[in-house]
Amino acid sequence: MLCLRLGEVTYALDADKVVIGRSRSCDIRLREDTVSRLHAAFVWQEGNLVIEDLGSSNGTYLNGSRVLEPQKVVTGDVVRFGELRGTVERGDLPTAERSSGPGSDTHDGGAVRLVPGDPAGLGWRLLTAVADAVLFAAGSAVPLAPLLLTVLVERYFLAPDTLPPSLQMKSMLTGGCGVLWLVYGFLYFVHGWARRGGSPGMKLFRLRLLDWRHRAPIGYSRALLRLAAGMVTILTLGLGFFVVPFRRDRKALHDLLAGTIVAHRATSLGQPPSSA
Repeated sequence: MLCLRLGEVTYALDADKVVIGRSRSCDIRLREDTVSRLHAAFVWQEGNLVIEDLGSSNGTYLNGSRVLEPQKVVTGDVVRFGELRGTVERGDLPTAERSSGPGSDTHDGGAVRLVPGDPAGLGWRLLTAVADAVLFAAGSAVPLAPLLLTVLVERYFLAPDTLPPSLQMKSMLTGGCGVLWLVYGFLYFVHGWARRGGSPGMKLFRLRLLDWRHRAPIGYSRALLRLAAGMVTILTLGLGFFVVPFRRDRKALHDLLAGTIVAHRATSLGQPPSSA
């Protein structure tokens, strides 16, 4: 029997067909934005294990070559689904180290290794920071819209003899909008870093946020740590960015504190990752 190893987790490939993708219906679920809902499948045919692509957007690769038609897989082969990399191994590992069954998820715990490009330099980092500031400010208008609309109506549309909203009502409205804004900030930054591989600004410039040592998704705990570390960079008036040109790994101060790295997405998913 053969198994698929993705990071620290090994999946038995003992069913007639094992489907891999983001969908909950997949046998191996990978919550990664470069993986399609139904990405690829391992199929047993006449005693041989075959891998086939299911029309994925970012491709399935076998030993660096894109899978355009079903191909035979043997022990030691390297497979890639979008930017996620795994290996095919013998299935004689202890049961405790295996995972199987529909909906199995290897995204949690940083188990999946990614295919990164080169570390992003200072120019790209600053462009990303500016883009995130603009996008976040623009998006903040949505959770704060009720409060802004109330102030606008009170100032410009209410007649002078009309009673304005009470202080209690304004306080409740401000508190509700504040909670919505915090939720929006959590989704924009923390959830984006932990689950989506980066903020919208990073995606705009095709950058990827990684655990610097394992080249894996950072998860929520590391994302919250990076948020706190980012506050340090903000309090230093952005000076934390200016350590980037002096480091080979191009880490900013908050990356050093949080153990993260920002890299370009791999220009060709069929190529091996950069060693930088």
